[in-house]
Amino acid sequence: MFSKFASVLAVSATLLLSSFVAAESPREQFASLAASHGGVIKLNSKTFDAITAPDRDWSVAIQMTALSGTHAKCEPCLMFKPNFDSVASAWKKVPNQNRDYHFFATLDFKDGQDVFRKLGLNSAPFVHFYPAAKGPLTKDHPHTQMWTYDFNMHSFDAENFAHQLSSHTPVPIPWTKPFNWALFSSVVMTIALVASAYVMFGDAIIALLTSRWIWALGCLAFILTMVGGYMFVKIRMNPWAGAVRGRDGRPVLSYVANGYQNQYGAETWITTAL
Repeated sequence: MFSKFASVLAVSATLLLSSFVAAESPREQFASLAASHGGVIKLNSKTFDAITAPDRDWSVAIQMTALSGTHAKCEPCLMFKPNFDSVASAWKKVPNQNRDYHFFATLDFKDGQDVFRKLGLNSAPFVHFYPAAKGPLTKDHPHTQMWTYDFNMHSFDAENFAHQLSSHTPVPIPWTKPFNWALFSSVVMTIALVASAYVMFGDAIIALLTSRWIWALGCLAFILTMVGGYMFVKIRMNPWAGAVRGRDGRPVLSYVANGYQNQYGAETWITTAL
């Protein structure tokens, strides 16, 4: 009788131990969520607290956005979302021993209003980066305080975003610029049109290209573009437009930057046209 009881107890203990061994850690659970959602974990207030837990041994980049409900027309959010998703998708190429120690996540205002209030956010988008608080990542990245990605300095561009983030991820993000089929098609069509135009109107085209008035207008357009701030925007890689808070408190698209030390891409062409 005792031996039978001992056998049952041993089997029960084995099953219980197996259940503990099989249970996934929080990091493994987030890794599974990321794999099943295209590399981006959709958060709510509860999962936000879990993924930013003070004892985390992983890092996470969280996109704070507003694309649901009454905020579905947040134009800056719509502009940045494809770039965030593109960088997150590139992270899936990383081997899992590094990939599963960094995550990309998104929190919509509709799903986490209390988190937005706690962080003092009145507009969107924002990207908050939470470094690992413990574990092997802290050896190479000892800074454990949350920091915010600066859109005004680095723009919405996916390449800039991946480059800046790579300094804080376990390994650099293998993001590459996708082949621009639209540009390729435009170049092919332009060459075909130019060739056709030359065959049909070659003499007239040569007359235009040798006209002093055409060259004068071209030089004037170039000078006005440079005076309008084209190189300033190009060198600083400023975005085409930015977001400001409207009268109702919602973010709206702005083509003119605040202050005298910054300028958007659209502002260059507005100034040139004026």
